[in-house]
Amino acid sequence: MTGTEPEYVEVTCQHCEGAGCCFCNLKGQVLVTWPEKMCRHCNGVGCIYCGYTGWGGLKGKYD
Repeated sequence: MTGTEPEYVEVTCQHCEGAGCCFCNLKGQVLVTWPEKMCRHCNGVGCIYCGYTGWGGLKGKYD
């Protein structure tokens, strides 16, 4: 790590595969903490812990 890594990165929503759905606000992309990692609870399938996006470290609405 060089200290210049972004705090959040944009990744494709695993629920809709980028098509846009209610879990990604119809964008097809979500912001997650860097480095991006699949949700450890569901392995990217989608569950309550990742907001059904398949990603761990999902940026909150009010962050």
